[in-house]
Amino acid sequence: MIIDGMHFGVSKHLFDKHFTILWANDYAYGLTGYTKDEFYLKYRNRVDEYYRKDSETFDYMSSKIEEAWKKQKEGYLFECPVKPKRGKTVWLAMNGRFSGETYRGVPLIWNVFYDITDIRRSRKELEEKSELLISELQKVEQMKQWLTCFVSELNEDVHSMANIIGGLSDVAVLSLNNPKRCEACLKEITVTSRQLRKKVCGASRNFQQEAGLEYEV
Repeated sequence: MIIDGMHFGVSKHLFDKHFTILWANDYAYGLTGYTKDEFYLKYRNRVDEYYRKDSETFDYMSSKIEEAWKKQKEGYLFECPVKPKRGKTVWLAMNGRFSGETYRGVPLIWNVFYDITDIRRSRKELEEKSELLISELQKVEQMKQWLTCFVSELNEDVHSMANIIGGLSDVAVLSLNNPKRCEACLKEITVTSRQLRKKVCGASRNFQQEAGLEYEV
């Protein structure tokens, strides 16, 4: 009664190729969607018969139990799905023990299991959020690397053009008595200034596009 109240399934099995059920509490049968009598009539208390349409799950369960047996462990622990007669798939945490008993020469297994569907759902949501966070952090790191190169290149271009404008300004001042030379310097300063402005505006546009922002002219 205590175990049923705690929503634990308890079952006793033969360690044969069917994992035949010798005994199980009502909650254990309830997880399958069948009563004790219905399960016996339909599957002859054989677990492999119940998983006939899902042999992959049964093979997985068998491998986990047999592996623990071969390694002489006291028991096993794994997660597996169970498909009720009606309703959605339920995930169980399966915890079994090799009792050391035998029945007609066949070893016996005691099994305790419980519903972890909600836990798995929460775990999956957490994993998805973690993956999303990792993805965003990777984007931030990529943006950081791109920004470092971007600023470095822009800094070089701006310094180069600023030096040209500064140099031409000095020449223009020294050429005040030479109108043609002074005019040529001023024209070149105008052209370079426009190039600088175009460079800065282009850099601003590229940065906002890379950052996913709307570019304003």
